[in-house]
Amino acid sequence: MKTVITILFSLLLVGCPKNQEGGFTSLSKGSLFGNGAEGFKKENLVISSKQEWKSFLSKIDTTNKVSNTFENVIDFSKEMVLVCMDKVRNSGGFSVEIIEVTQEKDTVFIKIKRKGPKPMSMATTVIKQPYHIVKINKTNKEIKFLEL
Repeated sequence: MKTVITILFSLLLVGCPKNQEGGFTSLSKGSLFGNGAEGFKKENLVISSKQEWKSFLSKIDTTNKVSNTFENVIDFSKEMVLVCMDKVRNSGGFSVEIIEVTQEKDTVFIKIKRKGPKPMSMATTVIKQPYHIVKINKTNKEIKFLEL
């Protein structure tokens, strides 16, 4: 019985792609700490070319070398990058996350969840800007971001 369970568990591990969840691969999730110096506002970006990616990496690395913490070699003939950037926050406890990518006919829907501290909860005093960067398979369909 132990052998059967070990084999099944091994097959399960081998069959699951790394960081693959909900139709995307997460590249980086965290916060920028440049007090907005990077120049991002609350926005969602679709990056589909090497030139756009280089420009984005240059911008995100304005204050801190953030791109060193994630995979930044993308094959734009097969993949594209989605970025969800929250606004600059003046306390901790905030996050943004791309939770699912679904496709219907001519549209790809990107579901986003933003979280903040609960009322009356303790939060650190820090200026930060939450973000989530993912890659998906390249598509010519219209991309729509949906806030949940």
